Amino acid sequence: MKTEHLEFITFCVGSLADAMHWSAASVYGALRSTGLLNDYIIPCYDVLHTFGKDYIVNDLIVALREKGVAV
Repeated sequence: MKTEHLEFITFCVGSLADAMHWSAASVYGALRSTGLLNDYIIPCYDVLHTFGKDYIVNDLIVALREKGVAV
């Protein structure tokens, strides 16, 4: 995995944790268990990282809801 991917994952997890008032570990676990980490965030990094924080957070919250996570 590339360094920029790890930095972006850290950004996503931290931003989601702040927005949802969850721990970073819980957010990471939810992203990993739903497949969003490996099937969405990493493969779509080139596009996702060009968007602002609010867009990314909202997009990931919607995606988590669609995967059945109570957010």
